[in-house]
Amino acid sequence: MARKLKALTFNAVKSGTLRRLIPCLMVLFSLVFGQGAFARPLVVLSDNTASYQTVLETLIKESGNNLQSASVSRLEQFPDLLTSEKREYYVAIGTRATDMLLRQLPADAPGIISTFIPRRSYQTLIEKHKDSPSVKAGKITAIYLDQPYSRQLMLARLMMPKANTLGVAFSEASAIDLPLLQGALERTGFALEHIVLEEDRSPIKQLQPLLEDSDIFLTLPDKAVFNRTTAKWILYISYRQRVPLLGFSRKYVKAGAAAGVYSSPEQIGKQTGELIRALPKRKYKLPASSYPSYFSVITNPSAAKNLRINLPSAPILERRLKEAEE
Repeated sequence: MARKLKALTFNAVKSGTLRRLIPCLMVLFSLVFGQGAFARPLVVLSDNTASYQTVLETLIKESGNNLQSASVSRLEQFPDLLTSEKREYYVAIGTRATDMLLRQLPADAPGIISTFIPRRSYQTLIEKHKDSPSVKAGKITAIYLDQPYSRQLMLARLMMPKANTLGVAFSEASAIDLPLLQGALERTGFALEHIVLEEDRSPIKQLQPLLEDSDIFLTLPDKAVFNRTTAKWILYISYRQRVPLLGFSRKYVKAGAAAGVYSSPEQIGKQTGELIRALPKRKYKLPASSYPSYFSVITNPSAAKNLRINLPSAPILERRLKEAEE
């Protein structure tokens, strides 16, 4: 039997039959084992601080995938890690990571999931890298870090059911969001009082009359408006005028704002992991960019007491807010 098999193989090689079969065998191999040709999806972290690590750990746990990860600084030292292997997709945690992928990925690169990134930072990067192959091909999506205006305004209404006027201050850069804010006002019934800060004038002198004319004041994650100096003064004026602030972050609520809504690194990681888990069913087609699905409400009872407002507890506000979004 062994002699016959050896003879058949020799004759096949001699006749060229085996040589003609090799291309077919290679195609068959790629169809059967093609998925194994992909390296593990790569997660790029903007840095190695605790919040980024928490997003990473949560998304890995939620997705159930064996993902490879590297920080931007590591990839700058070993750039071959980024493109040396074929991957099914990339995940960028934060602004720096998203910027790196848009700069360095080649034209045939797969999709990018950008997560834990402020919406305006993401939009700025998309404009900056508008000639990037990933942007041109629409092979990028995002899960934003910040909250939609509709959610923030609904929280403001739940905080103060009888309030009429909502105050907001923009910089020239963030004023582009005014139409988005106006669109969210209709459902909650607030009248809007707003200003666009002039750079050559004292921000405090511009903000004081706005706060005086507002029943509740919405703060924005805009460093041109809310920096270390102005944030303290805005808190001081709000207490003096008894105008509650809706904080843009957990930290600002703890500093003195009456309440706020935010998404934690764990919550962003959970949503990102769910998206990753759903990718095979979607045939790796990326969904549209979205705001956080998961969020928490935080309140500052001491601030509410000083402002003399009857503020529901954080769990009650959170439950009502989630019910309003259903």
